[in-house]
Amino acid sequence: MARRGKSGRKHRTPNRSATRGRADRPVHGVEPPDEQGTELIASLRAALRSEDPTALTSLVSSLLSVTDAWSVLADDPSDPDDVTVPLDALVDSFVGTTYAETTAALHVVAALVPDELVAARIRHVLSGRRHPVPESVRGVRDLTVEHAARLGDELGDGDNVILGLAWPGIGGVTTVTYVDEAFGTRVKDVFLVPEPFAEICARYRELLAENGRRPDELTEIPLADARASIETAIALADADDAPEVPDDWSDPDGDPVGWPGARPFVEMLLRRMPSGGASTLTSDAWPEVSTEEAVAGFLASPHAPHLDDDHVLAQAAAVLAADAAEGAGHPLRWSPVQVELALSQRLPWTGSATDEALEVVGAVIRPFIRYAHELLGVPVEATDETLTAVDEWMPSFDMLLHAAAASRWREVGALVDAFEHGDPVPLMLHTLAEQVGGQEVLDALTADPLPDEPLVLNGVPADVQDAVVQIAELADGWLDTSPRVAHLGAVRREWRTAARRLLADAARTDPAWLRHRASASARACGLLWATGVANRLVGPSGAVLVRDLGADFDVSGSPSAKAETLLRAWAGGRWGVDPTDLGDAGLLIGYRRAEIIALRDTYRTGPRQQGASTD
Repeated sequence: MARRGKSGRKHRTPNRSATRGRADRPVHGVEPPDEQGTELIASLRAALRSEDPTALTSLVSSLLSVTDAWSVLADDPSDPDDVTVPLDALVDSFVGTTYAETTAALHVVAALVPDELVAARIRHVLSGRRHPVPESVRGVRDLTVEHAARLGDELGDGDNVILGLAWPGIGGVTTVTYVDEAFGTRVKDVFLVPEPFAEICARYRELLAENGRRPDELTEIPLADARASIETAIALADADDAPEVPDDWSDPDGDPVGWPGARPFVEMLLRRMPSGGASTLTSDAWPEVSTEEAVAGFLASPHAPHLDDDHVLAQAAAVLAADAAEGAGHPLRWSPVQVELALSQRLPWTGSATDEALEVVGAVIRPFIRYAHELLGVPVEATDETLTAVDEWMPSFDMLLHAAAASRWREVGALVDAFEHGDPVPLMLHTLAEQVGGQEVLDALTADPLPDEPLVLNGVPADVQDAVVQIAELADGWLDTSPRVAHLGAVRREWRTAARRLLADAARTDPAWLRHRASASARACGLLWATGVANRLVGPSGAVLVRDLGADFDVSGSPSAKAETLLRAWAGGRWGVDPTDLGDAGLLIGYRRAEIIALRDTYRTGPRQQGASTD
């Protein structure tokens, strides 16, 4: 059964005698609308002619939802699609274009806008219009909410709040507001069905029975409680700390999201319902449990597994409880949807857990879910469904957990977050530490010049030693004789030492790259490029331009391509080595380390402000 309460609506054909033959007839003396206005008129006309008598109301609600009276997002000047339309401009466009379609639209606008002055102005304009308007459109002004019911999901993934309307010109109309909790509590969709409340509820009960659930799970509730439930969902989604949702958020069937287009209409309904009720959302009925209490209860329960390290077990349980609290709104709330989100999108990337705790998530998550569902009174069938989702998504979690990108984000994610919130210091210090080989190395770093040391072949296989010597001699010769670097003086000797160290280490770590035939001159060029870029000696602001280095060694294309094999061998096969961040202070000349030391001290003692540079 579709969780969002699709009713399989049957369209009724309204009485169209009032609208036949007048939709295309403009009023004499009124200028026709421009191209954009013509498209809007065509949309309004299509809604008026629809077999669904609520279609025009739905369309006008969508138009109002992007005006400044409802839009909760500030305009983003960099996004041409993110433009909030002034409500006055939309009303003026309808008032100034005297067509039958705009007359009908104004009837709906007057009913939906919360500002009584705007509504009074529209009613005054309408008093002078003579277009026939369908009773279903005029009836929006006088519709009332007569009944309410709720159908929740046993796992708390969402609730359907069902309202029965008395709509003049149509009769019984039902709205189904789906409150989703996969990304925090928020309204996701609103279905407006031109069928009576009792028929829709009967259809829901049939579907419940077909799916092995109790028909009485759909319960009628007071109108005030229904209002409170929907208002709670709207308020939580509008909060500054509301969880983000994907751009392509849609239901399991791929249907488009019906919110916030329906927001003006729903809020009009809420204003016509009694206040003072209490939210009846499924998640609101669950006991209040802190993350700490959830973990303590689990560890004391018979569900807790036996692990060699009780501390790691507690850490893993804390990771699961914290993830559910942040992602699902409750530390014990687990469903197939939440399992998928946790294992495929959240946990592999979390920076708030140790690697040891994440490694045992697979052994802890199933018993943790059993404990949580037992405490919340979740049916056994729903628990089994959730555990099946664990089996489905655990392989993805294991793969992502050990992926380089996820490992990297777990390391720096919190630092990036601090940077984005105005504190660049932790991220900048971490970046400097990576450039030299770790925090301890950064703490003890000195600016002493690299010694003038010979090429060391210890540990280099005998069959590649000649190739190593040949590459080193070509690099040494260029450093000794090229006029491009003559002005560097003693820095050339440090550069030579860095190049010799990198070359010898690459030959020791993975000598296979030297057993393949390749130009020694090109390899020497790549060696100088790698050590030169790391020390800011090669590049637009360095001592040598990249193209000049390549020309001196008669290398076509970028010297960086000639360094890839060398750097991959030096890094033990790792792809994508960043030459600007080799992570070895022994490959950095004295003045480059002096720059890093100065930045280190500035970040540690200076003011914390956005925009600091690592160079």
